Amino acid sequence: MKLYGRCSRRRFLSFWLVVTLVYVFYVEYCVYMWNSTTWHKLNCENERDCTKILLVADPQIIGQRKEIIHFLTPFAILDSDLYLKNTYYWAFRFAQPDIVIFLGDLMDEGSIAKNAEFYSYVRRVFNIFNEHAPPTVKHIWLPGDNDIGGEEFDRVTEEKFKRFHRAFAQPELINHKNITFFKINRFIQSIPVIKEKRDFYDTSKIFVGLSHVPLMFIPSLFVEKVFNKVLPQVLFTAHEHKSMIVSTDALLRQDRQIVPVTPDNNKVYEFTLGNTDMYEFIIPTCSYRMGTDKIGYGFAVLEKNELRYTVLWSPSRFRQLYNYALKISEKVFLNLMSTCQVFYIQSCNNFASSEASCFNIYSKKKAT
Repeated sequence: MKLYGRCSRRRFLSFWLVVTLVYVFYVEYCVYMWNSTTWHKLNCENERDCTKILLVADPQIIGQRKEIIHFLTPFAILDSDLYLKNTYYWAFRFAQPDIVIFLGDLMDEGSIAKNAEFYSYVRRVFNIFNEHAPPTVKHIWLPGDNDIGGEEFDRVTEEKFKRFHRAFAQPELINHKNITFFKINRFIQSIPVIKEKRDFYDTSKIFVGLSHVPLMFIPSLFVEKVFNKVLPQVLFTAHEHKSMIVSTDALLRQDRQIVPVTPDNNKVYEFTLGNTDMYEFIIPTCSYRMGTDKIGYGFAVLEKNELRYTVLWSPSRFRQLYNYALKISEKVFLNLMSTCQVFYIQSCNNFASSEASCFNIYSKKKAT
């Protein structure tokens, strides 16, 4: 009986292990692969005039200090980094971009980190997002408030600003084909100097503004200054952890039209630049830690004066973690039941043995 119990238990454990490994493979690979089949393709008519752009917003990689259950910090970092790496891999593989733009809040604790911590976060950012990128792909990096400060009581300082730009060194103006990308820093209210006179309707050169904090969505005197000096046809921004498209008349700038973009209404949005409106694309967060399950990457194609845009939505990590928790609970329950069964069988055997021995003693006494 004991041998049979051990063999059946070993078989069960082997079966459970195989099922678990298959499930992990399904969750950590197949789910992402199949999810990518739901995305919309953005094709180029002429590769020479076409620029594919992948947009990454608010990854906010986890730091060492702020986790509520602190002893779980290493596990939280491992899981969050792995999720970002998986989703980015499939988004990059799908988009095959010429340029990847990181719109700030790369780190959750970059602004409050000491130098050693900060540069360890930088290494993690490169490990997640830049490990296998071909050298032909350009990367554009912007700071967010979690990287250099700028929100509430966390002030921007010159040292924080310089530290970020030492780690992600590049100019404020970046040219690619007929596109000029320029960085806007709303925290310190800076824009690069553009010497040439701008004509919004001249689309031989497209001006694309990049900012961590939205501009049209949150108007101000600084925003008006940006528009008056640079007249961008397109803006890519982040910070809100939501996906929206905001448009306004480029010259009048009186009314804003806001179109929310969600997984339910996701499609390919097409715009002709340089007619009347300028467009701001607010990119959703790519981290599942930001309090929303609507997470993903922006994907845009600029071809001459035509822009096509969609969002590459990511699968819910919390649902996956919930299923993992169910699997673990199931295993603990089955182990407990198996242990109880073995204990019960042993107890019955012991009881039967003691009963038999008592009976034998009684029989011998009766015989004498």
